[in-house]
Amino acid sequence: MAYPIFDHVVDSLSEALITVDRNKKIVIWNKMAERMFGYGRAEIEEAGLEAIIPPAYRKRHRDGYEAFLNSVATRSSFVSEAHEFEALRKDGTIFPIELAHSLVKIDAEEFYITAIVHDISLRKHYEVMRERFERITRHDLKNKLVIICLAAQRLSKSLIAEENSPTRKYSEIIGEESKGLIELLDSTKELVLLETGEYKRRDEPVALARLLALKTEQIQPLAAARGVKVEFSNTTAQTVRADRALLERAFENLLKNAVEASDVSGTVTMSLKEGERGYPVVEIHNGGNPIPEEVQKLLFSAYVTHGKKGGTGLGLYAVRLIIETVHGWQVSFLSGPGGTTFTITFGPP
Repeated sequence: MAYPIFDHVVDSLSEALITVDRNKKIVIWNKMAERMFGYGRAEIEEAGLEAIIPPAYRKRHRDGYEAFLNSVATRSSFVSEAHEFEALRKDGTIFPIELAHSLVKIDAEEFYITAIVHDISLRKHYEVMRERFERITRHDLKNKLVIICLAAQRLSKSLIAEENSPTRKYSEIIGEESKGLIELLDSTKELVLLETGEYKRRDEPVALARLLALKTEQIQPLAAARGVKVEFSNTTAQTVRADRALLERAFENLLKNAVEASDVSGTVTMSLKEGERGYPVVEIHNGGNPIPEEVQKLLFSAYVTHGKKGGTGLGLYAVRLIIETVHGWQVSFLSGPGGTTFTITFGPP
C-alpha cells in the first residue's frame, strides 16, 4: 500500500469494512471485521465471502451480486441505503447486521465493492425489551385488571349472603391479584432503563447494617402471616456507595423470595459480615425444598419463577441487574436439601 496510514485508519473504524474486487476476492478486511466475524484476513481469503453469509441466503446473495455486476457498466459510482440482514460468525452464530455498500469504479474492467457492516445485536435486544414492556403493559396488566374487576363484582354479590366464606375467598383474590399487579408494575418500571444501560445511578453513602435492619423490620408482617421468622445478624459496620433505592429493591426481592420459599414455622436468616477481601458480604438463607436443577440454570433470567403463585419471574432478574450490571458487585446462590442461600459480595466503590 502506497500510504501505510490507510491501513491504520481502516483498522480504527468501529464498523466492519469489507472490500472485494469484481471476482469477489477480498482486498480489504479490517480489524473490526475480524472481531465481528471471527476470521483473520488469511482465513477469510481462503474461506471466501460466503463464509459469513448464512446458507439460507447464499443463493439470494449470488443472484443479487450478479445483477449488480450487470449494472456496473451503467454506473460511475454507487452508494446504497443501509439495510438489515443476518450474518454468520466463524463459530456458527447467526446475528443481525445493518449493511450499506458502495461502488468505486476505476474503469470498465476494474472496480471494487465495499460493504460497511454494523452489528445491531444490541439494538435488536432493546427492541425486544420494548416489545416485552408493551406486552406486559397491554396484555398481562389488562388480564389482571379483568380478574380484579370480576372478583370485585362477585364480592359485591356475596356481601348479602349469610355465609362469610365467599366474601373471604373473593377478598383474598382481590388482595392477591392487586399485590401481583403492583409487583408487576414495580418490576417493570425501571427494567428497561436498567437493561439498556440508560438508568442513571444516584449514589450516596449507605450504611448496610442500618439498611438491612430496616428491611428485616419491614418484612415482618409478611413473614408473620406465613408463620416464618426473619432474623438479622451483623459482625461489621461498613458503608458502601450505592443507589439506595435500587439496593433496597434488591434486598426486598431477596427477602420476600426467601420468606415465600421457606417452610411454615421456618426461619429466614440474613447476615452481614466482612469477606475475605475486606468488603461486605450479605447472606440470605431460607429452609425449604431446594430449587430444581432445571430452574437453577435460568433462575436469574426474566420470567423464570418457581413455586410462587402469581409470581412474575422478574424479581431475581432485577436483583442481578441491580447488583451486577448497575453496581458491578456479585450475586450468587447455592440450593440443596438444607435450603437456599443467596450471597451478595460487595466490591470497590
